[in-house]
Amino acid sequence: MVRVLLLTHYDNMYGANKALLKLVLKMHESGRYEPAVVIPAEGSFTDILDKEGISYFVCPITQWQAVYAEAISFELKKNKRKKAISSELEILYEHFKDNAPDIIHSNSSVIGTGAMLARRLGCKHIWHVREFTREHYGMRYFYPENMVKEYYEEADRVIAISDAVSKSVEKNYPKACTKVVYDGIEIDALDYGDDKSGSFSEDRVTEFLYTGYIFPAKHQLDLLKAATVLIESGCSTFHITLAGNGDERYCRTLENYIKKNKLESYVTMTGFTDNVPELIKKSNVGVIASEYEGFGLVTAEYMLGGLPVLGRRSGATPEIILDGVTGFLFDDVKGLAELMRRFIDDPSLGWGMGEKGRERVKECFTAEKNADGVMAVYDEVMK
Repeated sequence: MVRVLLLTHYDNMYGANKALLKLVLKMHESGRYEPAVVIPAEGSFTDILDKEGISYFVCPITQWQAVYAEAISFELKKNKRKKAISSELEILYEHFKDNAPDIIHSNSSVIGTGAMLARRLGCKHIWHVREFTREHYGMRYFYPENMVKEYYEEADRVIAISDAVSKSVEKNYPKACTKVVYDGIEIDALDYGDDKSGSFSEDRVTEFLYTGYIFPAKHQLDLLKAATVLIESGCSTFHITLAGNGDERYCRTLENYIKKNKLESYVTMTGFTDNVPELIKKSNVGVIASEYEGFGLVTAEYMLGGLPVLGRRSGATPEIILDGVTGFLFDDVKGLAELMRRFIDDPSLGWGMGEKGRERVKECFTAEKNADGVMAVYDEVMK
């Protein structure tokens, strides 16, 4: 049996950890792999691991890159973080040196600890690149570029969650051995019921849903600006739900915009929720406005729930949404508002799109396909 140690740098159930948990459970079910997880804290993730009898080790995993604001603060942060990484690396090495895994799997490109530990233990290293860290988050590495490049290019495989991410990796690290494995969602575990894209409230209000981390590059503000455009054009039969938490300053920006433009009756900010399926059941159209989205599990979740999706023409979103078939792609606020108006004026437009989206997810973006793809990479590496 192949022993795989999977590292994650946070314990909340956002996209990367949702994907990781599904992968770990599928690996465990297969009987071919013995997964173990390094996670910074106990919580809902480790509760499931306990229930399934999967081992884990609690240890902080400090990011080896961070958002760059200005030079002095970044340097201070760099010195502190590098010391933390060195300390954590020693803890992990001491814990696993006498029973080293066959493969170390780093669940994100924002952590380098897995690569460093794999080098010290002499085991295989898989890097799961899920994000455009510089383009999407404005992040920079704490280590010299040649050192970072060396780690990526010596990895046994770099798994990219989309063609867009793969092209970015290949551009920056041309000798890296990359493999595209799309993220997937658990079809059977999510009970969305029948297609909900055609159901409306009694006063026939079209419900738009945007769920996910609240962050400037996610462009929740663009959806609010599109709402203002619609209202100014005389269109008012819609409602927007923004679900999620995140950057506090950006959350205040959204709240201030809602208040300043008198959108209180048109927009609801729910904060974090772990019941996305229920929100999808009550909605008519899903929205994903991110720039440089690595994949977008929520996009697939919308589609599985029978919702047409409005997505920004950026990152991997055009790989998931078939423009004009399972939803529409937009480029700016004006384009988003125009497409929202189409769904408001013609509810039947989304019905067929929702069903085609559901079919596309079941064909291309399932947790089973994702796990099979990752385990196939493990098999290649172990040969």
